[in-house]
Amino acid sequence: MEISIKIASREYQQLRTHVPDGSSAREAVERATRIDYSVGGVLFEGYTIVCDEDAARGLQEIAAHYCPEVVAKIQKAVGLARSGQT
Repeated sequence: MEISIKIASREYQQLRTHVPDGSSAREAVERATRIDYSVGGVLFEGYTIVCDEDAARGLQEIAAHYCPEVVAKIQKAVGLARSGQT
């Protein structure tokens, strides 16, 4: 199952700082793609992290300790992937 996690640039940098080298979560974070788009005149700058469920679990554990505001975004992305939505 492929999971697509979208987070703001600040959240990405904060999460990236704490992901251990050599982990599947680190690989996913390093492959993240930068995204910029506007919704209703509001510019969103961030990253999309595409990963499997194992990496998402690792990212969620790290986020719970260092950037709890990202946990809900990871959970939402996992839920969407499980339901077949992206």
